Amino acid sequence: MATLNKVFLLGNLTRDPDLRGLPSGQNVCELRMAVGRRYQNSSGQEVDETCFVDVVVWGRTAANCKQFLSKGSQVMVEGRLQLDQWEDRNGGGQRSRLRVVAEQVQFMSRRNPDGAAPGAAPAEAPAPSADPYTRSVRPTPPAAMPPMPPATPDAPPEDDIPF
Repeated sequence: MATLNKVFLLGNLTRDPDLRGLPSGQNVCELRMAVGRRYQNSSGQEVDETCFVDVVVWGRTAANCKQFLSKGSQVMVEGRLQLDQWEDRNGGGQRSRLRVVAEQVQFMSRRNPDGAAPGAAPAEAPAPSADPYTRSVRPTPPAAMPPMPPATPDAPPEDDIPF
């Protein structure tokens, strides 16, 4: 029997990332995301629905999240669902929570080193990471140079264009 446990989320952080270091030296960062959905109900009205999701990030990616993200930052998370279960210390019975364990986090907007709001032009891009789970923000092309259209295999070489 085949199984698949994969989650893709695009949303905004509802609070600043919470980074902790474990005694083993491993970093762990907890994020809380708001993920929106818009749909039409049976009477034709547009309805906005928000789902709040807990995300846990490990290793170097966790440290990068703390450094470059803040409340309101837009992120895309790829990961897997994990169900945590435990016994309540105060005799409250069995407790559980469903959260996402991030495998990749893409920063769609980020906090600048000078503390400016997300979405403002960065002073400097983050250094590339050796961590395969970290993706940095793509640099914005200069205004004077528009992005090139993707090449197609059927396109003639530039010298053969008749104009």
